[in-house]
Amino acid sequence: MAGRTFLGTVRLALLLAVLVFVALGAWLDRRRSTDWDDTLRVTVYPARADAAGAATPCAANVDASDFDDAASFLAREAAAQGVALEEPVRFRVSQAAREPPPALAANPGPFSVALWSLRLRYWAWRVAANDPLANPDVQVFAVYQAGDGRHAAPDSTGLQKGLIAVAHLFCGNDAVAGNAVVVTHELLHTLGATDKYDRSTGQPLAPEGLGDPGLSPLYPQATGEIMAGRIAMAAHTAVIPDSLDQMTVGPGTAREIGWLR
Repeated sequence: MAGRTFLGTVRLALLLAVLVFVALGAWLDRRRSTDWDDTLRVTVYPARADAAGAATPCAANVDASDFDDAASFLAREAAAQGVALEEPVRFRVSQAAREPPPALAANPGPFSVALWSLRLRYWAWRVAANDPLANPDVQVFAVYQAGDGRHAAPDSTGLQKGLIAVAHLFCGNDAVAGNAVVVTHELLHTLGATDKYDRSTGQPLAPEGLGDPGLSPLYPQATGEIMAGRIAMAAHTAVIPDSLDQMTVGPGTAREIGWLR
């Protein structure tokens, strides 16, 4: 009995040590990714949308220039918030992801979401381990599908724990600007930014989801807050932006990601 009690105590101590180690690692990653002392390294891993491989040629041809708009937007907005770093974010592309990341089940509950998060983080670790590029600060898995106008892209996701984003994007040169909006939104989620829209309607919240909350009259807005994802035309109407030229990083988001202290 005493032996079992001792072994149980050892197992409990080891488990607690692992949990503390994981929590400390997550905290250090969070601090490191939002201290803005150095350029944040983001690796984008293009992947095809399905086993049929309809979007494979598109995914194979993605390169870092496809995310120049995102890098320029973040540099512009960081400078506007007083960040001295000339290049806050640098994107690079790796073809190390041979398949799409694990998918979240339809209508997931809290347990299935937690399980999916663990699976995704383990899967992302394996991808990074087999990638000849140096480990990034943030991993973005870009899942491409054909933009045929008939199928909407699944919801994209950004996880602060693990600094991982899954961005569902469309193929084609005419989709590059819109894809940059999605990637930037999900990237900022990994850094701690929260959504600035009503989850039931998709409408930008006022004032935090508006590009210019001081505008009079308030609507229509000419720009949108990046974490709102849309531009408010009226109190109950909003449109999807064509590009990041129409978006801003508001003070609420800037505080969440460490640009404002």
